[in-house]
Amino acid sequence: MGLNDEPNVLEKTTELIRLLELRSTNVPLQINEYGKIVLCADLASSLLGIGFDKEQALKLSALRKTHYVNNKRMFEKLLDLNKIPSVNDICVQLSLNEVSRKAEELLALFKAVAGDCDDADHPQYAAMAVFHACRLLKRKVSKTKIMPFSNLRPSQWQQLEHQWERMIEKHHKEINVASKLNDQVDLHQDKNASLIKQKRKEIPEIEDYENWKSRMISLAEAKLQQLEDEGESNCSS
Repeated sequence: MGLNDEPNVLEKTTELIRLLELRSTNVPLQINEYGKIVLCADLASSLLGIGFDKEQALKLSALRKTHYVNNKRMFEKLLDLNKIPSVNDICVQLSLNEVSRKAEELLALFKAVAGDCDDADHPQYAAMAVFHACRLLKRKVSKTKIMPFSNLRPSQWQQLEHQWERMIEKHHKEINVASKLNDQVDLHQDKNASLIKQKRKEIPEIEDYENWKSRMISLAEAKLQQLEDEGESNCSS
């Protein structure tokens, strides 16, 4: 199928076959092993944005066209390929949890700058956000591992990458300045709250009048009783 020079497709095809075997244990697949490989190669090529000869694939799979299409849809469902990957999904799958927050921040920045964007939920943006978050946080990761999540061809990816570079250069610094100012305001408010609490502790609590009156009478009675006891003691001696 002309994929010998595409190592990423071969790697992705193998990954999909293994995942399919795990998820289809309770689902009988009416398809031969060779057909399964061809279909996974078809899906891998689509994910990586690489051309795929579907006519040749149909011949090699030994399946009728309707059978091929129906099995492909079933594979997509079993492999969750219809699900739009989020920033968190990408970070979890690539063990990049530490960049998730920064990626979400960049994605929110893009949506704010783009305004009413019809395809704002397209996976290309989540993938690009993770990619640039890794760059900003100096987290080394291969671009070829993130690109498949975007459903973009290499040329499309490169174009979008340059657009995001310009956006980040223009707007991300402003976001950082605003974030630092907010942090300073929060810190100032926390300090004020602590000072107010401390002053409240230093101010002696004013006793209720009735309580004070009762306490004074009790002290006076106790003192009087003490004096009477001392007087009786002296008389006895």
